[in-house]
Amino acid sequence: MPADDAARPVPHLPPGVTAPGSRTGSGNVPGSESAAGSGDATQRRRESAGLDPSTLEVVRARREHARGIIALRDTLARWMQARGIDQWREGEFALDHVEQEIDRDEWWVMESPQRPEDVLASVRVIWEDLPIWGPQPEPAGYIHGVAVNRSLSGTGTGTRLIRVAEQAIAASGRTISRLDCDESNPVLQPFYAGLGYTPRGAVDFDVPGMDYRVRVLRMERSLAPVTPATR
Repeated sequence: MPADDAARPVPHLPPGVTAPGSRTGSGNVPGSESAAGSGDATQRRRESAGLDPSTLEVVRARREHARGIIALRDTLARWMQARGIDQWREGEFALDHVEQEIDRDEWWVMESPQRPEDVLASVRVIWEDLPIWGPQPEPAGYIHGVAVNRSLSGTGTGTRLIRVAEQAIAASGRTISRLDCDESNPVLQPFYAGLGYTPRGAVDFDVPGMDYRVRVLRMERSLAPVTPATR
């Protein structure tokens, strides 16, 4: 994909999907405020970094974003582990794998305005998830890798990422969005439920290349079909 196309902001969302920038819902995804603590401290971090979330676009990732995606993931994994949340662990993402996923147009990111290769938020969409969902009769999109830099806590960025991912799923002709979260995480299930997701049972998941297993809750949401006029 040409660099200009990759950097183009995601187009308008289909009917029934909240537009990027909406404050609907919570930012309670990895790196978000409720798991963190003081919103005042986070606001000060944003101001010191000169960040205005309302001006930041979610764009398709390019190869130069791969290291930033990994760095964000590892930073949040360390943050969670320090607080007894065994959802992610440092080193789960390999550079060559993330680059291949970007080549398949699976990643969207929010770039740092100062250093575009630095990633402030990320989300991934794939079209099959056999380890967690198994074979499924209906086509769906599967949302993964939702991560938000701590400087953007409480800004609704997590909701924006989910809605952009849903747009990509709907634009593909699919009308079901699926995701999962650690069953022991007290924040994510109500966050996703607030965005319209319904539980669909829990399964044990062995993290590839790592020596641990998590029990994840599967959740899904129906999306409004996208007609040619709204694509």
